[in-house]
Amino acid sequence: MTTLPAGPPGPDRCSRCRSGALTRLAMVLTDGTDVTFVSCQACEQREWLAVAEDGTFASLPISTVLARAAKPKP
Repeated sequence: MTTLPAGPPGPDRCSRCRSGALTRLAMVLTDGTDVTFVSCQACEQREWLAVAEDGTFASLPISTVLARAAKPKP
């Protein structure tokens, strides 16, 4: 039996509909912030999550994600 590696960090259930049918993608933004993009296959909710200081996940607004992902101008 082969054990699959653990997936990206993130919640087990959708924050909107509580479905467990989630796609999670771990990424590092340009500024070094570790985030997980979570997309629910049931209700199409999408969120960008970062780990908060207390170990829970905090949802980031898309404007914050885009600002942190932008390349610095020379």
